[in-house]
Amino acid sequence: MTIQFENRSHLMQLLLWRGMAMVLVLLMVNWFNLPNLGLDHHRLLAYITLLFVGFSVLQSFFFRSQLPISIQLFIQFFSDILLVTLLVFTTGGYESPFILLFGLVIVAAGTQAVVLLVLSITVLACMGYLTAIYSFAWRQEVLLPADAPLTLLLQISVLLLVGGVMAVIARRHAALSDKSRRAARQHQDFQALHTRLMALMQEGVLVLDEHLTIRDSNPAACTMFDISENSQLNVSELQAFPKEVLAFLKRPVGEDSYRCEWQQDKAEYLITVGKFPELYAGACWWLTLVDVSELRGLEKEVIEHQKLAAMGRMAAMLAHELRNPMHTIAQAVELVMRVPEKQQLDIQRIVSEEILRLNRLVADMLDYTKPFTPKPKDIEAFDLLIASVESVDSEQKYCVDLRCDIGVLHIDADHMRLVLDNLLRNAVLSSPAPHSVSLHASEHAGHWQFTVCDHGDGIPESIREHMFEPFASQRAGGTGLGLATVWQVCQANHWQIDVESDAETTTFCVREDNTEREQYG
Repeated sequence: MTIQFENRSHLMQLLLWRGMAMVLVLLMVNWFNLPNLGLDHHRLLAYITLLFVGFSVLQSFFFRSQLPISIQLFIQFFSDILLVTLLVFTTGGYESPFILLFGLVIVAAGTQAVVLLVLSITVLACMGYLTAIYSFAWRQEVLLPADAPLTLLLQISVLLLVGGVMAVIARRHAALSDKSRRAARQHQDFQALHTRLMALMQEGVLVLDEHLTIRDSNPAACTMFDISENSQLNVSELQAFPKEVLAFLKRPVGEDSYRCEWQQDKAEYLITVGKFPELYAGACWWLTLVDVSELRGLEKEVIEHQKLAAMGRMAAMLAHELRNPMHTIAQAVELVMRVPEKQQLDIQRIVSEEILRLNRLVADMLDYTKPFTPKPKDIEAFDLLIASVESVDSEQKYCVDLRCDIGVLHIDADHMRLVLDNLLRNAVLSSPAPHSVSLHASEHAGHWQFTVCDHGDGIPESIREHMFEPFASQRAGGTGLGLATVWQVCQANHWQIDVESDAETTTFCVREDNTEREQYG
């Protein structure tokens, strides 16, 4: 059997080894058939040696000429036909038991998926077969049997039939081989394109199997996690891997996608996690890491500019807000020495309330103007709610319907406290006793959310669109900066705040802003 090798050195070794094997077979057969030829051992040995040397020289010449593989295969099978012809000639010609070897050579040629090669070898096999038969008869000076022409015709027909069948097989094999080569070449091109794209991508990419072992990664991801390329590490072994992402991946059931932001080495990344619809080559999860540090910096600059613009608009409003309590205090100081002692106590109470109002206004002003840089960490949600409830300073009696359905959150606790404190204080001021205020922490669609609900008169439509602007709405006892500060904090932390209000209740809901993150992604 002949195997097609693209490597010429391997093909050369194959040809030499088969040539030696064929010569050895020929030597052994001829050794036992010397009486039929009238040759002695010395002449036969010289004949075989000359044949082998000539064969080797001929093969070396063709290989040095750098001929195509198809030409070399033709030479290879032609040498097979030549050796089989000599073998049949030396072993009895018409009576030789090795005539079947011509068919085997044709079958072997059919495995090379070259139709022209099969047809050429078939014709050469028929010619070699007839040459061996008639040469032996002429050499021995004997006549062939009377039925020899019919037998030769039948055997030639069989060889031609085998050649035709092998030509059809070779054609089919050639088509399949060409299709396989194109598919392999296309696969190689896709692999090269994949490698080039992964190397050029500035976003980090990780592909994980169902056991969270890294199956593929690009250089950007390797740099982010300080790992080597093509490492087969489990993400749980990476010290820098985000804990919240690892917790999501280890969930037995749940959503197939997740988004979060992760800070590492003074850089901020937007992480997107997705699950493949079905396993392919062991891949189950994919992760992308986009560096949004520059984007977040620009957002902070925009927020700061908006703050400066808002402060300009606030200047006149703030002057008015400060003038009223200062005027009240001035009048109280002027009257305190002219009224009876009983009324002095009332004046002192009014002065104390106005000073508290000024202090609250200044505190809210400082909260609104200071920059908000989120520093998330793990915190118990229940402890956060309790601290917010205890911080409300109100003379009005109220009760809180407190409920917490979530445990540990990875957020900036100070920023969330600032949001909850303002919303809860507004809810208390808006809810007449004995109605309760609701403060709930729950999970919705795999994301946390906080809701604060009061039982006041609702928010009018006229101010609902501007309620988060400074001094847009000012409840009794409020400063007008609480909701504006809440909006600033939510923007800085990429939280979403929604408001629902009717004639009986008003509900504020703070949750993760997934819509904005998808826009960044």
